Amino acid sequence: MELKLKIYEGKKIIKTYTAETIDFSFGVVEDILDILDFEHMTTKSEIGIMVVKASKQLKPFLKDIFDGVTDEEIRHTHVQNLIEVFRGLYHYAETELGAAVGGEKN
Repeated sequence: MELKLKIYEGKKIIKTYTAETIDFSFGVVEDILDILDFEHMTTKSEIGIMVVKASKQLKPFLKDIFDGVTDEEIRHTHVQNLIEVFRGLYHYAETELGAAVGGEKN
């Protein structure tokens, strides 16, 4: 699964970072899932609020995921795009890692 982090200048996309979920370490995914509780979020608005509140904790993960992205560039990313990135990570963890995020138990 490919994730994209779009950097904006106003409403214009000036740069896009991409990453493949297959390249992520289990630790990065696990740490993000510990911070973001998607199971209890039902709307994009709730997810957006959660992402904004956890932004200081999430910046290091965004830097791990998107090689070369800077703090300043992250400041110029739209919240909707961050929601898409973290939903993509959650979906990846849910489908690929199963039991690690509460799926099937052995």
